[in-house]
Amino acid sequence: MFLKFQSASSSGRNYWQLIMNELNRDVSGVQTQPHSEGLVAHPEISEEIDLRELFRKLWRRKSLIIGTAVFFTILAIGVLFQLTPRYSTEALILIGSNQNKVVNLEAVLSGLSGDAETIQSEIEVLKSRQLIEKLVIKLKLNRFSEFNDALRPKGFVSQILSEYLDIKQYIPIEWLDAIKGTKKSIQFSQSELEAQKLVQLVDTLLGRKLTISQKGRSRVIVVKTTSENPRLAAKIANTLSELYIFEQLEAKFEATRRATGWLEGRVSKLRAKVKETERAVEYYRKKSGLISGRFGNITAQQTSELNTQLILARTARVEANARLRQVQVMVSSRGGVESAAEVLESVLIGRLREQEAEVQRRAAEFAEEYGSRHPKIISVKAEARNLKRKIGVEVNKIIRGLENEVEIAKARETSLQKSFDGLKLKVSSSNRAEIRLRSLQREADANRVLLKTFLTRFKETSAQEDIGIQDADARIISKAAISILPSFPKKKLIVALVFVGATFLGILLAFTIEQLDRGFRSGEQIESATGISVLGLVPTLTGLTKIGKNPANYIIEKPTSAFGEAIRSLHTSLRLSNLDDPPKSILITSCLPAEGKTSISICLARMLASAGHKVIALDVDLRRPSFSDIFKDDGPGLVEYLTTSDLDLKDLIHIDHESGAHVLMAGATSRNPPDILGSQKMTRLLRSLEKQYEYVVLDSPPVLAVSDARILSGQVHTTLFVVRWADTPREIVAQGLKQILTSGGNLAGVVLSQVNAKKHARYGYGDSGYYYGRIKKYYVG
Repeated sequence: MFLKFQSASSSGRNYWQLIMNELNRDVSGVQTQPHSEGLVAHPEISEEIDLRELFRKLWRRKSLIIGTAVFFTILAIGVLFQLTPRYSTEALILIGSNQNKVVNLEAVLSGLSGDAETIQSEIEVLKSRQLIEKLVIKLKLNRFSEFNDALRPKGFVSQILSEYLDIKQYIPIEWLDAIKGTKKSIQFSQSELEAQKLVQLVDTLLGRKLTISQKGRSRVIVVKTTSENPRLAAKIANTLSELYIFEQLEAKFEATRRATGWLEGRVSKLRAKVKETERAVEYYRKKSGLISGRFGNITAQQTSELNTQLILARTARVEANARLRQVQVMVSSRGGVESAAEVLESVLIGRLREQEAEVQRRAAEFAEEYGSRHPKIISVKAEARNLKRKIGVEVNKIIRGLENEVEIAKARETSLQKSFDGLKLKVSSSNRAEIRLRSLQREADANRVLLKTFLTRFKETSAQEDIGIQDADARIISKAAISILPSFPKKKLIVALVFVGATFLGILLAFTIEQLDRGFRSGEQIESATGISVLGLVPTLTGLTKIGKNPANYIIEKPTSAFGEAIRSLHTSLRLSNLDDPPKSILITSCLPAEGKTSISICLARMLASAGHKVIALDVDLRRPSFSDIFKDDGPGLVEYLTTSDLDLKDLIHIDHESGAHVLMAGATSRNPPDILGSQKMTRLLRSLEKQYEYVVLDSPPVLAVSDARILSGQVHTTLFVVRWADTPREIVAQGLKQILTSGGNLAGVVLSQVNAKKHARYGYGDSGYYYGRIKKYYVG
């Protein structure tokens, strides 16, 4: 079955070339370099990926892939339906969102900034055991079995283990403690045990039921809870969020209360301090005589005013003295006094000057009219002299007035200077006292400002003592809703993922098995790996009707079966391997025992004999002969003929009555088969049989077991190499072929034996499907 015809030349020159190529082939069966015609490179050294070969591997392992995928998928479905569904929900909290402030408390209470460190800190606050314990106590989570393992119903296996396999029932606890080397356990009180249970509940909630994280890079914290009860999951998330907000308010209220108490004490102390410092200022002011007026210290005011008066007096004196000197200079110069400012400003002098001008006018008129001696003229001149004298008198009065004014200014300046000098001494003493007074005043002012500041803060914090007006630094922007669909398990998704993963696992297993499978499964693989032609594929006998059938007998019973056609096609391939000189002596060998070479030898001989050819089959396996068991003949055979000279060959040949083929048994076992088979008598025997028979078929021992096949391969026309399908390792096959070729044997080709036709048909190779499927109807049996 699955016979593939190959037309290949088998001349001696070509086989010597094959020998050289085989010498370049490593023991792994991979051809390192294709040197001659008919030899091809091993596909494993090709850089290209053979997609068809990959598909073939997957196709022939499809049962494994599908089985793996189906098994794990069904297993996943079974596990999923055993799992208790869990529901998840989440609440969202916005951090640092409060912008409404009743009063400014930045100096007393600081809010949250909303940066990354603050968000992480608030997440840790939400995870704090203190807050979670409040949640556990408020919701009484110890009443729920998913949080309290003691309330969970025990499974069947757990009940069996606890009731019947509990070692504590049979061995005293003291013995167990002694075996384990543990001391007597510490006895805990009831309150301590309750606290430990609370710790376990908190651990359960934090470990499996509660997840708190930041939403992206925002200021939003996600409080996600998972529970077997969707209502409980939402309640846990919402309650924890509310407790967190309330904790913030309580923290602010507590901080406000502490700040108020502290500020109240500080205000009281500052009030007393302000009174004390103000009293010290007044006392020192009185003691030092630093009486303050409307615009400050009176002494300083007096000094300033006296200094101003002194400056004015000095200025007045200088001005008076200047005017006096000016008038005195004018008086000394003839006619210059009339231009003095004081004279010009005098009303009386002005009138006298007017009268003088009038008298001069009349004198001029009288002089023209009466002459210089006239009495009117004399009277007028006397009047003029009188007016001039009066003007002089008035000028002298002005000069004396200026002199008096200078003296008065000098006296006033001297008086003011004495007073100013006296105040200077008093101011110097007052300044020293003022320094101390200002120091006391600054201290009093500072205490007053501090009191005002603390009093303002005290009023602000007092207003915040009511928790009802406190505003938290976070707010809940989304409450957790009751989830309708479970978050775990996602059955469809998990089943799909398991199916895909199992499929990939099946593919991985398939490729792993293929890599571990070092046997040949098709003629294409042999030709690709070794470069040797494959003459045919001989199927194994399978099926209920063929159980226990011997192939050597089956070919007689079913000559037209697929098995018989495979043997017949093998003969055809042998003839076509060399049309000019068809082989007459055929050596059939293999690498290892139990590869089917003996069955193929007998079947080939019987098929040829049944077809009318004159055939003789020789059992040349002198160590473990098998022809005698099949043909039921334990008489002498080849060993006796080659080692003695008195036996006639005709007496040793057995006639197969089923087919008419002649058979020469191996005879007695020999201690030195290579010498017997390599003797000249053996060579003469083969040449004689080739003349007497059309075909001489030799069944030899495995080539890697002993050297018999290598010796005989050079004495026959051709050698047929048998490889067991999917069993013989490729490295072994390459080594066996190398042994034949290096021995000078003429290798006709390779035949794959014991082929599972049904499996092979699914592999997708070029020789897959021969004598199977739609063409099975051509065969009988």
